[in-house]
Amino acid sequence: MCTSLTYTSATGHHFFARTMDFPTTTPWRPVFLPRHYHWETALHATRTTQYAILGGGRIAADFSAYLLADGFNENGISCAELYLPGVVDYAPTPVAGQINLTPQDFINWALGEHATLVAIAADLPHVTLVDQPWGTDRYVYPFHWILSDRSGQTLVIEPTGGPLTAQLNPAGVLTNTPILATHLRNLNDFLAVDAPDFSPATVAAARSYLASGQPLPSGPVPTNRFIHTAIQRWGNPPAATTGAAITHLFQWLAEVQLPYQPERRHDRNHNYTHYRGICDLDVQSYLFIPRTTGRLQQITLTPEMATSRHFPHAFPAN
Repeated sequence: MCTSLTYTSATGHHFFARTMDFPTTTPWRPVFLPRHYHWETALHATRTTQYAILGGGRIAADFSAYLLADGFNENGISCAELYLPGVVDYAPTPVAGQINLTPQDFINWALGEHATLVAIAADLPHVTLVDQPWGTDRYVYPFHWILSDRSGQTLVIEPTGGPLTAQLNPAGVLTNTPILATHLRNLNDFLAVDAPDFSPATVAAARSYLASGQPLPSGPVPTNRFIHTAIQRWGNPPAATTGAAITHLFQWLAEVQLPYQPERRHDRNHNYTHYRGICDLDVQSYLFIPRTTGRLQQITLTPEMATSRHFPHAFPAN
């Protein structure tokens, strides 16, 4: 499934990037949600955004809602969902007095109602994630989330039991299961760093590994994609320009994307990369390359767009 990373160029420019890997679904496309947008959760509660959002998403087939897989808000906060099967722990039913959300509702809530990562983290104890599908989905998808901001700080939220909390992600990389702590330990094991946590020793080892010319791990296994992306992200010097950073990010995402196999189109277990997306958090641009055309689409969330557009909009994917 998905691969994601945060990145800061040599000039201090901040990005979030990801592949969106999923079984065959309705089309994914750039989506804009306005300020003061009244949206319905999958639990049939109505919530209202305070901030405009731009990201990658799709339109529900059976009720009036937009599902976001990733994006950023007008305050420069990004959030994306990635698959975490086998370890998530959702509440079986809504809890009185809590903000009850299904997993697919989480990004709309986080980006639509918060101006900072601190505010999101402070609000997490009031949130209960409920084990209920979104619309006509047959499954309740197990997610964890990666968040970042214009300072370069990266957080991960993993609903593995107990009140929701946000943990720092010093590597700035996330894929699917296992949990972040295990990914970091696996990265260090691969680089022969004798410690469980990400540290300057990890960065030095990543640089040495790339300089050695040895091959990076490959294939669809999340652990391999995490290690591959982390070594590229930390083993290379920071890009000197915004353009170079975007080029590097799209290339690194291409290295871990999952191929589409037409003969498996109707196979519900056929995971493939629907798009590669980059959020430029400093200039508020969303860069989107869909599998179907391979063409780059760039949309900017301008102050005028945030203040004057009052209806949600799904842009064409081509």
